[in-house]
Amino acid sequence: MAIMHALAAVCLLADVGGAADLPVGRPVPIKELRERTSSLVGRDVAVAGVVEVVAPITEANFDDWRLMSPCAGSYYVTLRDETGILDVLVKGNCLRRPPLVNAPWIAKGEKVWMNVSIFVPNLNSFEFNPPVRAIVKDFGVLPAE
Repeated sequence: MAIMHALAAVCLLADVGGAADLPVGRPVPIKELRERTSSLVGRDVAVAGVVEVVAPITEANFDDWRLMSPCAGSYYVTLRDETGILDVLVKGNCLRRPPLVNAPWIAKGEKVWMNVSIFVPNLNSFEFNPPVRAIVKDFGVLPAE
């Protein structure tokens, strides 16, 4: 029951952004995000799944995320649900104040919900199957079933 309350709250947050055509009361499946990328770019949606990868943003992968500036403590996670996978950026502290540098980290293997904004790096309407990414706005761990 606690899971349903958490997911309902997340989906209500996603619906506030005017996403009337998105499913209400449940996270959007990752496969659906990929199928509807062009209509979801820049929109906030709710997703849920298991974290498979947690990796810092480094000089080696910085360009992959098309970030304007690096933020201390930024990292990305690979989220998997029953339908696919999605890389999600978790921004660190862009102010670089030492006490705030360590943002909360999501752990590998956790089942989480996320309110994310969808984007496609270097969006090209002629590119087949472009990389779809997201930036987390809010997240939380789902209780064990």
